[in-house]
Amino acid sequence: MEELYSSYRGALCSYVARMLPGGQQDVEVILQETYVRLLRQEDLQPLRENPRAYIFTVATNLVRDSLRRHMRRRGDYHHRFEEQEHASPEPSPQGCAEWQQSLQRLKASLQGLKPVTRKIFLLSRYEEMSYPEIASALSISTRSVERHMSSALKHLQRELDDIL
Repeated sequence: MEELYSSYRGALCSYVARMLPGGQQDVEVILQETYVRLLRQEDLQPLRENPRAYIFTVATNLVRDSLRRHMRRRGDYHHRFEEQEHASPEPSPQGCAEWQQSLQRLKASLQGLKPVTRKIFLLSRYEEMSYPEIASALSISTRSVERHMSSALKHLQRELDDIL
């Protein structure tokens, strides 16, 4: 058996190396397993009839098994597609519609404020003016600006509580 295996080892090594994507180590594993399978054979008739074909068939089947295992292991590394991880930076149509509705509600809530309170709120939040700057621009006290802002924030909190 050893003599038979030794005589085909070189050709078998080249054959297996062409079929496997791995390195020489994988080839050696297949060759060793081929030899073990040949030693375990109880019926030696196919081996006597055409030893080359039989040895190459055993090696081919072992390579196929190895490749199947390799592909199965690669499948274990597959990551699921998570929508949140690949979300488009563009807002969805539904998101745009919700944003527009929220904006309309904010505008309506701002219209519900007294004109001076609305002006103070807009100067503070959208023009980014400080309370002393607003007080100076409107010729009122800083304390009045604070009261108007407190009133505006409470009103908006009540009106927009479900979307904040």
